[in-house]
Amino acid sequence: MKYKDVIYSIFCGCALPLVGCAGPVSPFGGLEVWSGDGESFVYNASDLPSKDFTFFPKRQVLHKASDFKIDFKLESNLKTKPQIKVIYNNREVTTAFLKSAKTQILPEQQIEYVFKKLNLKPDKKHRIDVYWSPNENSNFFRLTYLPPNCSISAARGLASMLPFNPKKEVIKAINTTAQLQQLNPSLLAGLIAQESGFNPSQISRAKAVGLTQITSVADEEIKKFRPDWTSDPRIDDLSLAEIQNMVKRQEIGRNQDWRLNPAQAVEGGALYLNYLINYWNISENRKLLNKYPQTEITDVILASYNSGPARVKSKIKSEGQKWLDDEELKEAFKYVNSVVSYCYHFSETN
Repeated sequence: MKYKDVIYSIFCGCALPLVGCAGPVSPFGGLEVWSGDGESFVYNASDLPSKDFTFFPKRQVLHKASDFKIDFKLESNLKTKPQIKVIYNNREVTTAFLKSAKTQILPEQQIEYVFKKLNLKPDKKHRIDVYWSPNENSNFFRLTYLPPNCSISAARGLASMLPFNPKKEVIKAINTTAQLQQLNPSLLAGLIAQESGFNPSQISRAKAVGLTQITSVADEEIKKFRPDWTSDPRIDDLSLAEIQNMVKRQEIGRNQDWRLNPAQAVEGGALYLNYLINYWNISENRKLLNKYPQTEITDVILASYNSGPARVKSKIKSEGQKWLDDEELKEAFKYVNSVVSYCYHFSETN
């Protein structure tokens, strides 16, 4: 084995967040071992004033691959080349970034970097720091590309639901229901996008039904608020293939099961969210959450929607602040990130 192969083998085994033994990689592309890419990077730098830079989108996109743009303000008398360093999960990926990014000078003394189709998957944590120096002789400034955020109760109107094209009746139901139930319409839309992709006839392997993928367990809680809503008992008894065929033939539809009625499905999902909000407002549960003030209540509610409130409560008790990092909640971790990403980027105020 050659010397470089030995060093490469060591490198391959050490930089776990970025590399595998097939070769060093990151969301920014393949890393060049001898360029400095993949090396641990720690640098004390000041945060750059927001007027001197912009990210677009403003925060990370976790539900799909998306173009990533960085605009920097240049010095008026540019004599030396500006410097940029891109750090992913505390390891440098600058060469990979610059190799794929398109760089251009914009009017009003700005430089723009465009990285096409950055794919930040929702099942991982992504720490992205960009270091910028206007010239070779200046200190670096740091910019952090933050993950998306979303509040379950904020009134953030819907702007765009691309790549989805839901029917007008669904959009109307989301806005009307969100207002009545005092929920964020963007979060409700994000939940539907993740659960069913806006397919009102969606049936999961677990026999969750409709736009908001209501299970029989959730149905029981919702029926306490809407006892007149009818559920088709055949859905619990038949195989998934049989149910799908009957729905396709319209032998089971909105008249037989409320979950297949788009407006009621939206309302049912909102009612279940409010059931979960009330569950976590019970004194005992509120005291538990108060022990970990950095815990986002929206994350708790969404994880409970996905995995059940009892399991989430158990993990908060055993794991504390790092409850969502538990291996048993890895699907909930991905689910929360996806819904929050949809919510943020669907919003008109993103």
